[in-house]
Amino acid sequence: MRAIWFAFLLMLAACGFKPLYGHHSDGDKAPPELANIQVNFIKDAVGQELRNAIMDRLPPPKAQPRYQLNITVDEGQTGIAIASDATVTRQQLRDTAHIVLFDSVTQKNVWKQDLFTTAGYNILSSEFSNLVGEEDARMRNVDDLSERTVNMLALFFARGGANSLNGTDLNSLNPPPPPSP
Repeated sequence: MRAIWFAFLLMLAACGFKPLYGHHSDGDKAPPELANIQVNFIKDAVGQELRNAIMDRLPPPKAQPRYQLNITVDEGQTGIAIASDATVTRQQLRDTAHIVLFDSVTQKNVWKQDLFTTAGYNILSSEFSNLVGEEDARMRNVDDLSERTVNMLALFFARGGANSLNGTDLNSLNPPPPPSP
């Protein structure tokens, strides 16, 4: 069994794998461009929660950041479990973040992505329980979207950032999100 794990680790090292975060033997760490991003204001309460969560995950921005992160958030709910008396007993909350990274130097959008996430909660007879369940689902969605946004930005910069685009049309890079349920 140890031989299998050892072989796996050798193969992993041979393929060029290196962790995105943390300290490495060669001193690399997360791309320094992440400190060059300013997260702009996002309207609505969900947007502000998402902005705060992203800012918590990013290093503090430089005095004059090169990149502006612009995000809009759409939210929708769908009943996914319906009782025999036609009442909804489980709700699905879907949040979609439309993200654009703007380069202030080139005056171009260099990265564009639509991310979505869903979380469910039960509908109970207590209105307070329903509000708490909905808010919990919303916070889980915000946490997921913020983590994925920062990870994808780090990956974008680790792969060369705007230099890797070579004039590629941003709209051709990102397929549209799947339709809402």
